[in-house]
Amino acid sequence: MPSAARFRLVLTPRLRPIPVALALSLTAALRGGGHLDPAPANARVALATALTAAGLDTAPEDVAWAETPRGPLRSLRAADHALVRASEGTGPRDLYLVFARRSPEGVLLEVGASHNLTRSAAIDEDAPVVSGELAAYTTSLDGVVKALHVLDLRGHGGAEDLSALQRVQEMGTEWQQTGLRRGVVHDVYALEPEAKQVALSWSGGVLRAVIDGGEVVRVDASGRRAVEGAARVRVTLGERGRPPGLVPWAVDRVRAVPAFGDENMQVLKAVAFTALDFVKRGKSDVFGAGSGASEVESDLGSLTQQQGPARVVASTADPEVGFPPAKMEPILQPPLPNEGAWISLDKDPFITEVPGLPTPFVQSFVRTDAQRPGTRVYVTLWDSRVVALHMEAGTVEPVSATGEAGPGMIPRAPEVMRTLVAGFNGGFQAQHGEYGMQANGILYLPPKPYGATVMELRDGTTAMGSWPATTDVPDEILSFRQNLTMLVQNDTWNPWKRTWWGGTPPGWHDAIHTTRSGLCLTKEGFSAYLYGVDVSAEELGRAMLRARCSYGMHLDMNGGHAGFEFYSMAPEAAYAPLARPLQTDWEYEGQVRGLPEFRFRARRMIRSMGHMNFPRYIRRDERDFFYLTARRVLPGPPLAGVVAGEGAWRVKGLPQHGYPYAIATAAVHPEGAPGVRLGVLEVDPKAVALGRAEAEDPGTVLVLAARAGARPTGGELRLALTSGSFAIVPKDKASDGVLLEGSGRPVESTRAAVGVRDEDGVLLLAECAAGLPGPARAQALAAADALLARAGASRRMYLAGDMAALLGGGLGLDGERDPAPHGPPTARLVRKAMPGGRPHFDSTPVVDVAVWRPLQMQRVRYFAKPKAAASGPSPTAPPAPPTPQSP
Repeated sequence: MPSAARFRLVLTPRLRPIPVALALSLTAALRGGGHLDPAPANARVALATALTAAGLDTAPEDVAWAETPRGPLRSLRAADHALVRASEGTGPRDLYLVFARRSPEGVLLEVGASHNLTRSAAIDEDAPVVSGELAAYTTSLDGVVKALHVLDLRGHGGAEDLSALQRVQEMGTEWQQTGLRRGVVHDVYALEPEAKQVALSWSGGVLRAVIDGGEVVRVDASGRRAVEGAARVRVTLGERGRPPGLVPWAVDRVRAVPAFGDENMQVLKAVAFTALDFVKRGKSDVFGAGSGASEVESDLGSLTQQQGPARVVASTADPEVGFPPAKMEPILQPPLPNEGAWISLDKDPFITEVPGLPTPFVQSFVRTDAQRPGTRVYVTLWDSRVVALHMEAGTVEPVSATGEAGPGMIPRAPEVMRTLVAGFNGGFQAQHGEYGMQANGILYLPPKPYGATVMELRDGTTAMGSWPATTDVPDEILSFRQNLTMLVQNDTWNPWKRTWWGGTPPGWHDAIHTTRSGLCLTKEGFSAYLYGVDVSAEELGRAMLRARCSYGMHLDMNGGHAGFEFYSMAPEAAYAPLARPLQTDWEYEGQVRGLPEFRFRARRMIRSMGHMNFPRYIRRDERDFFYLTARRVLPGPPLAGVVAGEGAWRVKGLPQHGYPYAIATAAVHPEGAPGVRLGVLEVDPKAVALGRAEAEDPGTVLVLAARAGARPTGGELRLALTSGSFAIVPKDKASDGVLLEGSGRPVESTRAAVGVRDEDGVLLLAECAAGLPGPARAQALAAADALLARAGASRRMYLAGDMAALLGGGLGLDGERDPAPHGPPTARLVRKAMPGGRPHFDSTPVVDVAVWRPLQMQRVRYFAKPKAAASGPSPTAPPAPPTPQSP
């Protein structure tokens, strides 16, 4: 018999597609193709028809197919990807990734799952333009184009700083949200300024955008950068932060399942928390309730022991500084040891030092629940005049109304890292209220009227208040974050009569005891972070009142989400190792990812603080967070190149007229100039303003005047004070705030040189003694110029005329009365308020629940906005609450 090898079916080229076509037909018949037009014009029309029939309103021109690698059997084993602009009913148009199968000839066989990639309600997505697995589209609002968006369906690359479990979590999240294991890379190129019209086209992997028919921006999608017109766009790359702990991650994944939803998850959590609290209280009834003393010793004991009993301070001993305030008075009696007393964190090896100043951080605790005497609320207090508060949006939260995600990371800039001292958690996820957030001038979610708000003003001030009845953002606000209504205001807990603080489904009585955190502004203008385990919102508010908080807001809650970390940062070359082994349960040491020339140490605020991903906020995070930096205030770094033992700045006994200090002085002998003695002055431009030279002022910090009989001479340079910084500018350059004139070389009567420190705009002045003979004076001035250069002043000049710096209008740089007569003042600098902490929107009235609640229920995305009447709302009646709709 002939062998089997000889029996082959030989098909002509014309007949070879028949088996494939039969297989495709059989597969389509078996699997079905719901809502498919039996005779579509093409796959785009067929897909649009099918999606519209399924409740996703779209049109053929809004469908674009991603050209994934294809083969003759691909339609049997894998789906094609379509990017579709569509809306659910009358909702906003978003961009969806739809999985479908087509035949090799392009016939639509089946429509699979769809995933909303954008969920942006404040803007409209335009139809996508596709090249291979790359897609681009623009977003617009009221006919104005806001940004270019680039999607890469090839997904994210390998994650760098993730464990094996976290990689699995990431894959699960991406699969649930996009249907793709590696996810979709989403980069945003915001137009600055905006445009009226943008035309997009692809050339290979490069996107070409023609703006208003002229200007061109070209984006390399793989390189993720603008290769042309970069100055026209602000780039936000879609990066992935580390996923949360396994339990919070699982909660988020279950909550995102439509069949389960957020409300069922809230019910489940409320029941679990209530049951856990019931068990704990039952245990206390049987075995007795502990006081928490041993837990406090574990959490804070090492802090009190690092420097002995002096570590605990009752209140400030320096009235000029005024920090810390008086201790918190305990609520429960008898108090535990050191309860309410402030623990100084001076010289803490886990906090970047603020040289020359007393510590700006203290910690304490207070118990607020008589039924649970072992529970504590821990308080970290900082001086807002010395420590600045900033905020960053996470890579996921808050879910933006504009489609622009946050960087999720503290800026990797040396000037930021050198001053970084702490980081802590933000507020609720967007789905739990969509409370407003703006960071670094980028608006992610609009503000809610009457929402509890913390702000970073453009001058660096930390401010808190209840947002007024408007969604407008004043220009003076750089960043803000909202959450609920104020927990504490006007010396009252919950003046807004809120009944839901995030612990239960809406409508339930909220008495849940769980981990909670808060942020407040005290009556003295200081800021505080509060953290408690097994506490209710009311008990958190009691602790705020004990800490003298004038405004207090609730932040994120539940174990793992709430946490505070201290940081000690230093360049690698200057990093000093810890003199003992790390306690790895709450301490960490390593390099800064993205800025490897910096090393850092971190520790949790207290030992038992269990927030996830420690150290969390120094890395990229999915959720928004706050971070703290030390302000650049006086005194500056000690002077270099002087005789040993000299160079330290003096700040006491000088006419400061406030704190932080406006001026500092030093008396030094420069190296290489034997016998030369210089008086040196530094002036903080943020602390002074230009006053009227001829008018006395009780707030006078510095007067510059020529000695009596001296002949003022001009020069080609000017010293000016403008925009919060000193500057040396050419005389022919127009400038406001001019103080003095000078020259690049000394003249006969010169005895002082000035410079402006490059990094902070601080004025440095060095003067020699009056009456020095010519050669000695020339040597002294040369030494003064070299000293200013070493201090970081690249721009310097010599003052014209026999000018003297008079502290307070009459004191020499040594702080003693200058006996020499002087002519009329040439310039006068007076004290002004510096950035610190203060109330904002303090005129916002506390209104009835019927007024604020409907306004805060209005959702940007998850619920429909109420339709205003044609004649406009009544100016007195509160708006009606919107009807909730499912996400």
